[in-house]
Amino acid sequence: MLTTGDLVRIKESAFKYFADRLALVDHVAHREEYYDVDSKLQSRTYYLITLVDSSASHIFPEDDLILLSKAHNINE
Repeated sequence: MLTTGDLVRIKESAFKYFADRLALVDHVAHREEYYDVDSKLQSRTYYLITLVDSSASHIFPEDDLILLSKAHNINE
């Protein structure tokens, strides 16, 4: 599971504008549950990400993101 501030690379197979670019995870945007073809309950998490080199953002499923660096956990 990704957390706010994690550095990710968007997979090349993702939305073309964002493909193979670096981004920061903003937050979980959506979680869904669904049944696969074998009738097994599955879950998928979507994250709002913002590109490192611009202010462009988009929502991607976790499968489209490659974790490069975990954010430091700060307890306040």
